[in-house]
Amino acid sequence: MTAGDTVSHTMNNSVTSATYVRNISYSSRRRLSDFLDPQDRWTEVAVSIRKPSGDFRYSQHHIRRFQGLVAQGRSPTEELLNDWGTTNSTVGELVDILKSHRLLAAASVLLPVEEASSEELQQASPPAAQTESELPTRFLEERQTQYSHVGSTRQPQTLHPQTRQPQTLQPQTLQPQTLQPQTLQESSEPRDTGDCFSSFLYNELKEITGNFDDRPMSDGGSRLGEGGFGTVYKGLLNDKPVAVKKLNPMDNTSLDELQVQFYQEIQTLKVLKHENLVDMVGFCCDGQHPCVVYDFMANGSLLDRLACLNDSPPLTWQQRCVIGEGTARGLEYLHSNHHVHRDVKSANILLDDNLVAKISDFGLTRESAKRTSTTMMTERIVGTRAYMAPETLRGEITPKSDVFSFGVVLLEILSGIPPACENREPQFLMEVRYDIEDEDEDLTLDDIIDKKMTDWELSQVESIYSLACNCLHERKNRRPHINQVLSELRGVVKSISLDRQA
Repeated sequence: MTAGDTVSHTMNNSVTSATYVRNISYSSRRRLSDFLDPQDRWTEVAVSIRKPSGDFRYSQHHIRRFQGLVAQGRSPTEELLNDWGTTNSTVGELVDILKSHRLLAAASVLLPVEEASSEELQQASPPAAQTESELPTRFLEERQTQYSHVGSTRQPQTLHPQTRQPQTLQPQTLQPQTLQPQTLQESSEPRDTGDCFSSFLYNELKEITGNFDDRPMSDGGSRLGEGGFGTVYKGLLNDKPVAVKKLNPMDNTSLDELQVQFYQEIQTLKVLKHENLVDMVGFCCDGQHPCVVYDFMANGSLLDRLACLNDSPPLTWQQRCVIGEGTARGLEYLHSNHHVHRDVKSANILLDDNLVAKISDFGLTRESAKRTSTTMMTERIVGTRAYMAPETLRGEITPKSDVFSFGVVLLEILSGIPPACENREPQFLMEVRYDIEDEDEDLTLDDIIDKKMTDWELSQVESIYSLACNCLHERKNRRPHINQVLSELRGVVKSISLDRQA
């Protein structure tokens, strides 16, 4: 798994040697940090961890980075486990390392350690002043044109928004209660718009995409790229371009889970309508692969545009800020209507002909069960590691996690740097702020600004960078709400417009 890979695993309360490190419970992580944080015992673990190639995973640069977290009130042990947990490391490997350094009390937190005598365990116990960190995680309140078919006289079935549970989308074995949208009563929430979505035949979608031609568009094929849990193809529907996402089971996603995500995306896009959310044209569920059909986004994803893919021109500073503002507006709409996206990233921000930002990929989106902003818990960790908030790795679902992910997007907008790369330091873009803030490092904000744009103004850049850092705060309750983020971005966009008029 690479640094930017999508994470999708089930947490397991029964710990064995084969349990992945990423699935260690939050309370166990805190207990481990109580043993390993004092006297920097965690460093003994870090320097013993190796890559599959046999090379050491962590250099002295990494060690210093983890050590620097102490001044920020963060646990180096927890951050080490979070980082190592992005690989397929197991509890057995961790326990072996702990035992090799005679850290038997720490090892016994995870698995029985027979050779650990009661005297050794007592000597290795954490200081009493730290025992409060063993308290379980608490729930924290946070206030916050229809298309016809192709090549057939058959009239496609239509899915009307007022029809809450279309039979074709509801396999009898897949009826997850949390995924069924409730009737919307409050006037401030979205209402059925009267639009209808076409239900296409799989063969029709094959026809308009050249039999799902997997060659890239640049080579004469139909493939636009890889989307969330599927491949996206370009097609022509009544001479109008559309994007067809064909969902495919992945290594960590079963067919049943894929169908649930398909159903979730259909239901979300049926109920939620906004200028900054992608528009759904229709769907297909009669073939080998479920498919969703969207309006075609001529300018691709923000990720690709920042990389100037296919020799596209660099985005100007003004364009970037307007795109950021549009994305924040879409997220504000989602959060105000009690939805958490859970996979906010530049690859899921699409751009239309006019570079209007459209948030896409709603297969992981969750609706608050009681229509509140209370943090929910899940046993399933999903999302993309390079954008994941710390609480996401603990199974929490909260709008503030979307804000964290958007903070990474803002850094991408500023720098043009991809969110993750295994061959650079730091590996994750979200960590670059530590180097900028570190007086011992030479890196400055000016060093990371994307030199492909020439119309930026320092005070505006500093405002966006400061906003990104606030979004990336380690503690979710210290992050701004999305409406505050939107307000800040509006201010910057207005400032740019005034500068242009002067």
